[in-house]
Parts: sequence; C-alpha cells; structure tokens
Amino acid sequence: MLDETLLMEEIRQWSLNVIENPMEDFNDLPACPFAKNSWDQNRVKVLVGEGGLWTDLIDYIKNFDDSYDVVVYCATDYDEISAEDVAERIDILNKEAVKKDLWVMGSHPDTVIDHAATQVNFNPLFDDDYYQIFVQRLGILVKASNSILKKGYYKNYNTKDFHSLITKRKLLWQEWTNQKS
Repeated sequence: MLDETLLMEEIRQWSLNVIENPMEDFNDLPACPFAKNSWDQNRVKVLVGEGGLWTDLIDYIKNFDDSYDVVVYCATDYDEISAEDVAERIDILNKEAVKKDLWVMGSHPDTVIDHAATQVNFNPLFDDDYYQIFVQRLGILVKASNSILKKGYYKNYNTKDFHSLITKRKLLWQEWTNQKS
C-alpha cells in the first residue's frame, strides 16, 4: 500500500533527479521545464488513487482544484490493467477533460516512451510499482508547449510522437476554445 506522504516525497525526488535537469535530448532543457517552479510554489498535488475504474480520478477531474498546476494520481493496480488500457482510458478521459480545459497524461510501468527522460539518477523509495496519471490545465499546457517549441525542445521527437502528443492536444484545445466563444 502506498503511503501518500512517502509517495509525495518519492515523486518530488524523481522530479528533482530526473525531469528537472537539462538533457541533451531536449535541447539542453529539462524534460519538464516547468516542474521545478510548480514544486517550489507548492502547486503539485500527489494522490494515492483507488485504481480500478478510476471513479475517484474522474471526481478529481470534475472538481479540478486550480490551486494546483498538476495533480498526480498514482495507483498500484497496474497488474490488473495493461499499459494499452491505461492509454485508452486516458484518451477517453481527455474527450471530456478538454471540455473543462484539462488534459490527462500518464504512464504505466510497462509503457514504452521513446522520448522519456533518463532515470539512472533516481532510486525509488518503494519496491512496489504504480502508474501515474497527470491532470493539468490544457490552455496553460498548450502555451507552455508553444514556448519550449521555440527553444528547440521537441527537435528530437519523431513526427509520429510529436503529432500524437503535441499537435493533437493543441488542435483539441483550439477546437474547444472556438466552440466556447
């Protein structure tokens, strides 16, 4: 069973040691250039989720707390759901999350990410694996993505990944904002 305080500490250490450090693959930018500021401003919420059907995650999405830049939902039932199922569920959630100006991303312990940050400097606090689901404001994410695009952040992404990860969410956000106005 994950302890939420230790989980928060583990994810903070992962952020410090993995995604906040400049990397050649990201044109000498951190894997997540905005993570440090969010942590420093206490704008990251880490939750131990129920897993299963993600009803608790759906509630967090419906009632997103804007005092956080990102909510990190973690669950240990990864042996009951495949990496492909996690990805499919995230796609389904995004169809509704976009309508609330939110975006959902995540990974399963078995997810293969071609553009992932190197994790050699990270030692987990837990023996148990878990999947992570990140929920953020879509408009803020699109604008942040645009700013790092100009700095060459995505230059090593292959076209397929860039389209499926970056272009897709930007187009969905533009569609949503056009419908809203």
